[in-house]
Amino acid sequence: MRARQAMATGEVRPGFGTELATQVTTLLDEVDGGAPVDLGRRIEGLRWALAGRGPGDVAPARAAGLGALLDEVPVPS
Repeated sequence: MRARQAMATGEVRPGFGTELATQVTTLLDEVDGGAPVDLGRRIEGLRWALAGRGPGDVAPARAAGLGALLDEVPVPS
């Protein structure tokens, strides 16, 4: 996700964009650092955060795109 670009174009409200980018960056840092991460739970948390937002926070097309990216994350079962 190019959070700054999405915020600059108005597709994502800055507060929500910053919150989402922070969550994703934290998750990636933990995974890269070898920390034990419940990836399924964290991805579901991101999905929930995205689903709970209205069009004023994130444009529907952008939300769909972000959801599609989350679908691509290989979550162990």
